[in-house]
Amino acid sequence: MATKNTKDDNKKPFDNNAKRAQKNEEREAARQRGERQFSKKTDHK
Repeated sequence: MATKNTKDDNKKPFDNNAKRAQKNEEREAARQRGERQFSKKTDHK
């Protein structure tokens, strides 16, 4: 039984850091527009 020769040469390089940076920029822009605000009012008596 011959083992199949698998290589990662044909895989596309994946830049996780650039993806994360883009996501952070989008979140920051959304934060400045006032989206995603978690300011739940609590009434502790």
